[in-house]
Amino acid sequence: MINLMIVDDEPFMLKGLQHIIEKGNTPCSQVVKASDGTEALEKLGSFRPDLLITDIHMPKMNGLELIRAAKEKNLCNRFIILSGYDDTKYMRQAIQCQVIDYLMKPIDKAELYDILNKISFDVLKSRSTPTVPKQAVPIVSEPKLDTLYTNQMSSNVKRIIQYIELHYTHDISLDQIADHVLLNPNYISSLFRKETGLTFIHFLHLYRIKKAKEMMLMDTGLSFHKISEQVGYESVRHFFNVFKKYSGVTPGEYRGLFTPNA
Repeated sequence: MINLMIVDDEPFMLKGLQHIIEKGNTPCSQVVKASDGTEALEKLGSFRPDLLITDIHMPKMNGLELIRAAKEKNLCNRFIILSGYDDTKYMRQAIQCQVIDYLMKPIDKAELYDILNKISFDVLKSRSTPTVPKQAVPIVSEPKLDTLYTNQMSSNVKRIIQYIELHYTHDISLDQIADHVLLNPNYISSLFRKETGLTFIHFLHLYRIKKAKEMMLMDTGLSFHKISEQVGYESVRHFFNVFKKYSGVTPGEYRGLFTPNA
C-alpha cells in the first residue's frame, strides 16, 4: 500500500480524483489533498508520500515548480503530472523533472489504476529490508503494453492488436488472426515480433494477465476460477502458471498486496 498526495487548484477536480482513487480499490492507504503548490509544500513537511500527483497549471506555484522544490528538499521522489493541455513544452519540462507519467484530463480511470499498481510494486521493492524472508517471491517487471501503442506500427499489426483486444476472452490462434488480416501466419508472426518486440503468444498472455489484474482489483470477491475463464484460460491451473510466469507472484499474492488486512 502507498501514501499519496494529490494537488489541484480546481476543487471539483481534486474531489473527483480523490473519489476515483479511494473508491477504485487502488493500492493507496492514505490520500492527502492540497489546493496549490504552497499548501502542498507545507503538508509535505509532516506527510511524506510515496507518490505526488499534481496539476501543472496552478496559481502561486505551478506543478513543475512544486516538483522541483519537493525534490530539492527530498520530500518526495515520485511524481505524476496532470494537465488539460497537450503542450510539448510542458512535456519536455516534465521529462527533465523525471516524472513517472504525464496524464491528460479528463483522467482515464483504467490508465490511472494501472499506473498506481505499477508504482506500488516499485514502492514495495524499495521498502524491502533484510528482515524480509529470503524465499519471498520477487516481482517480475513485465513489458509495458501501453507503450507499444505509441510506437510507429503498420496497419496490419494494429489490426492484430485490435483483434486480440476484442477476442482475448476466447481461444485465439495465429491461424485465426492470419485469416482475419488475410496474410500468411509465418509472415504476421515475424512482422508482429519485429514491430512490438514480443511474440504473438507473449503479447496475448500479457494482455490477458493485465485484464485479470484489473478484474481482481476491481472486485476482490471474484473467484480466480471465474477470472481465469473471463480472460480466456481453459483451466485455473494454466491461469496460475501463466500469471506467476509473467508477474513473479501468484494471483493470490498479487491480490494480497492491494487488499487491506489480507
